[in-house]
Amino acid sequence: MSGPSLSIPAKASGAVRILHSADWHLGKTLAGLTREEEHLRWLDFLLSVIQQSQADVLIIAGDVFDSANPPQSAQERYYTFLSRVYQQTSCEVVVIAGNHDSPAQLEAPKRVLQTLRVRVVGTVSENPEDQLIPLPSASSPSVVVAAVPFLRDRDVRTGQPGQSAAEIRAEILEGIRARYQQIADAAHRCYPGIPVVATGHLTIDGARATDSEREIHIGGLGAVSHEIFSEAFSYVALGHLHVAQQAGGRESVRYSGSPFPLSFSEAGDIKELRLIDLRNGQVQHNEAIEIPLQRYLIQLHSCRADLTQKLSSFNPPTGDLETWVEVVVADPVAGENLFEVVQEASKDKPWKVVRVLGQKAQRTPSISSKPESAVESSLLEHPAEVFQIRLQSEEGLSDEERSSLTLAFQELISLHREKQREAEETAAANATTAKTPGGKKAARSTVAENTGAAQ
Repeated sequence: MSGPSLSIPAKASGAVRILHSADWHLGKTLAGLTREEEHLRWLDFLLSVIQQSQADVLIIAGDVFDSANPPQSAQERYYTFLSRVYQQTSCEVVVIAGNHDSPAQLEAPKRVLQTLRVRVVGTVSENPEDQLIPLPSASSPSVVVAAVPFLRDRDVRTGQPGQSAAEIRAEILEGIRARYQQIADAAHRCYPGIPVVATGHLTIDGARATDSEREIHIGGLGAVSHEIFSEAFSYVALGHLHVAQQAGGRESVRYSGSPFPLSFSEAGDIKELRLIDLRNGQVQHNEAIEIPLQRYLIQLHSCRADLTQKLSSFNPPTGDLETWVEVVVADPVAGENLFEVVQEASKDKPWKVVRVLGQKAQRTPSISSKPESAVESSLLEHPAEVFQIRLQSEEGLSDEERSSLTLAFQELISLHREKQREAEETAAANATTAKTPGGKKAARSTVAENTGAAQ
């Protein structure tokens, strides 16, 4: 993807041009297959847009990487892209951490990256002024970015023993609202008259999600209202949901979405990059730049009896890269190796079957001890869905009880995933220490020297 000709509005004199992107998920795979070529082409396209649009600021609203400990190849692509932006454009870059990112890993090179006009914000500070990034400089700002990363439970509430689900929810909502209001007030106080663009990585109530987003229920909170964002923000650049969309009916509060389909549930989505022009403190342009699709992800649904015939006549669209297909088979034969059947029937085709799912009919919500029975085995990858099926099978519960149980389960999932993230960061730190000459021995020696010096 090299230098495509794009239809981009001319930038008016005195305007600040911002590009809003999110959810790159560098390092992500699908059914064990790498997405590296798609990422490389996306980054080439993005660089071309920055150059042709004469963008002043690029905002990456979280989930730069797919995991807290991304592979070295993913990190190499990230840093290479940032260096190319610095060398070939005059664009400033603002990066916030998402729920997939490790704040510590993302912020580790922040001092070095700042020399490349890249500002990285992985965590929130008690001082709201620390979240403000005046660009191009503090002495002569044209825009202020209120850089708010993914907010974890500890960032928005203190928590007290014995709180009810309703109390937790209210405390979280107020904590998030207060955070954004404090930052908006700080921006008005420190940079009066300068337009403010805020960021966020969360779920807005009513927005459309896909199955590729991990749940990020902060303290059990499924979604927050768009009203938490102050009207003082000229634009709010959101990440987390992979579907490009406005939030809460507000055109100025938007998800850019992921740059290409990350799961088969996103197969029909049009992917975009947002372009925002600010002039005289107002949004002059707020429009989409469509991202060319390089690889199609296609779902094929069939009953078992028609499977061979459907695969034989199947003719999906193709892009520059090989089309990947997910086959969903209704009423599979017990004990049959469905994947082998599909692979044999689709060999020599110009597309690739990467996943096969068996789906049995289910009349009433239930959970079986054997995943082959009533519930799709794929559901086991989504505990919230399994929990809801189990909850529906319970009779005699009031709506309030169901809501409280759901909130409590989401709290457990949130805490579990936070522990997983911390474990990944600890493992990565230990691996780095082990690779250091002298390893733990050197570390102990340093501690001993410091202790002696202090004494």
